[in-house]
Amino acid sequence: MDYLLEQSRDAWTNAFFTGNYEVLAQYEDENFKVIYEQEGRIESNYMRYDRIAHAVQNGVWKPRNPDIEFEEFEYNDKQNECIVLIGFEQDRSMIQELWIYVSSWKIIELRFLKKKHQLTQ
Repeated sequence: MDYLLEQSRDAWTNAFFTGNYEVLAQYEDENFKVIYEQEGRIESNYMRYDRIAHAVQNGVWKPRNPDIEFEEFEYNDKQNECIVLIGFEQDRSMIQELWIYVSSWKIIELRFLKKKHQLTQ
């Protein structure tokens, strides 16, 4: 199960950084949403696809690939749900991915957390 999730996450991440919203849609649940806790804002996948498509068409899709300090995986008992917590080095910010497995792994939520992680040294 770990390997299948890893493959799905890699494909989804690559699709994001290359601006391939058609591949993103294959790995995102139809009810996928992005939650920005700090701003109190929620973005649907379709709104995101439109923004990504517009940016790609105009040659301005250049998301930065941040330096990851850690990734933590927490599966439920049935191994069909996984929360991935990711901490970034530069600004100590964290994001949380929520993945579910039905017939394949799909991400249902991407949450930019308010809280910062502690420095590890």
